[in-house]
Amino acid sequence: MTTPLDARCERARQLSAAGRLDEAIAELRQVLKQSPEFLPALEGLAYVSLRMSAFEAAADAFDRLLALGPNPGAQASFDAAMASLQAGRPMRAEALFEATVHQSPDVIGTLHTIGLTWAQAGDNARALAWFERTAAKAPALWQAHFNKGRALGALGRFDEEIAAYRVAHAIAPQQPDPLVNLGVALREQHAFEDSLKCLHEAVRLSPDHAGARTNRAQTNLLLGEFAHGWHDYEWRWQDGAQTRRFSDRLWDGKAPLAGKTVFVYSEQGFGDTLQFVRFVPRLVEMGATVVLSVQAPLVTLLGGFARGVTVLGEHMPVPSLDWQMPLLSLPHLLRIGGNVATTSPYLRASPGREMIWRSMLGEKPDGALRVGFAWRTRPFPPNRDVALKHWAPLFATNAQWYSLQVDATDDEHAELASYRKARGNIHDIGAKLSDFAETAAVIAQMDLVIAVDTAVVHLAGALGKPVWVPLNYTPDWRWQLARRDSDWYPSVTLYRQPTRGDWDAVMTQIGEDLAAMVCRQSDVEAVQ
Repeated sequence: MTTPLDARCERARQLSAAGRLDEAIAELRQVLKQSPEFLPALEGLAYVSLRMSAFEAAADAFDRLLALGPNPGAQASFDAAMASLQAGRPMRAEALFEATVHQSPDVIGTLHTIGLTWAQAGDNARALAWFERTAAKAPALWQAHFNKGRALGALGRFDEEIAAYRVAHAIAPQQPDPLVNLGVALREQHAFEDSLKCLHEAVRLSPDHAGARTNRAQTNLLLGEFAHGWHDYEWRWQDGAQTRRFSDRLWDGKAPLAGKTVFVYSEQGFGDTLQFVRFVPRLVEMGATVVLSVQAPLVTLLGGFARGVTVLGEHMPVPSLDWQMPLLSLPHLLRIGGNVATTSPYLRASPGREMIWRSMLGEKPDGALRVGFAWRTRPFPPNRDVALKHWAPLFATNAQWYSLQVDATDDEHAELASYRKARGNIHDIGAKLSDFAETAAVIAQMDLVIAVDTAVVHLAGALGKPVWVPLNYTPDWRWQLARRDSDWYPSVTLYRQPTRGDWDAVMTQIGEDLAAMVCRQSDVEAVQ
């Protein structure tokens, strides 16, 4: 027999199905006001709150439901765990996940799913524990060993990560995913020959595997094998990380460009745009009229950087065009190979903005250098970042330091302020850098820029300013291996980690070179 409370719960269900979630919640709360332990209303409140991303309310409702209801079942326990996890209650979520396992008819699948859930939440230690339990119960399940490897890698346990991928591959030799991850992990260990063998085999097993192709591309580019690298790099569009702006009229690298309007558009980050615009004038040399679409903060800087090139913001309407191409495809389409050098500098700062900043910065103290610096990428990957604590010894040199970090956190601003209070030579000007044209004008006033692998490096290099770059053990492919210089920018000097994670050695070397540079500067001024 349907009761009035049942009827109101049914109305709430219909409201929820219609997407009227606020009204559904109001209806359910009215039911619970009359009968606080009415289970259908508690269940409805939990699930509608979950749909609304009201995770604390959902977790509270699930907890009341589970406390009152007999044997809720594995699905309800799992959903309750998810609500608690999203509400920031990991201990409660873990207990509910345990309850889920005890009630689940598919224990192995449940164990593995819970591991994936913790991994997605970023708690790799908990994820690892669940994957290990899965592998113990189902040692022939390759996915358990594969995901165990991923968790181990995220935790910095790299040898164990490689071992886990090898187990997964041994169990499922026809699966490409363990080979791809094994190839990447071996590349990070600088076992390049073995890395490429894994990636080649993954491509053989699955020729359309975008991850295998793109990682093989990055490995070949890192090793200076540009012809192979640029070809495979075109698979970046298939791995789900990026979407082409156009699906038709893609230039094939063969059709004549004379008299044609070519639309080139930026992709990925600011640094990629600054680095790869060097190739755009080659299209003009082939007779094309080029329209270049870039990220808004780069428009002013790049406007007029090359004859025959019109620069638009990426938010602006696309003009009539004959051909289009993404910016980072130019090396492949133009068959550039390793011929990436260009006349340096190929960008310039605005004289007007330079004059303003020259006035704002004032006179430089005798014998001192002006050094611009940036310590963090944004937002990823964090293994390129050099925390400010590692910079502290450098601040003791006879230099004036200017932060070029436009997105410094409150904690970082406070840390800079403490260094400034101690030494008086730190200038936190990042918040004043409204776009890259402004940053370029500041960099033009510097004697040196020291920055992690971020857009500041590419800007300084394109301006021809001396720039020192601390690099992680296995750097981004564009910096290759071992060498101190770069074909991309003649003014770049590279400082590499001797072992993974060792920033102290890198910063010590930079400090020694900086001290020598300061001494030379003082000697020059003494002679003058």
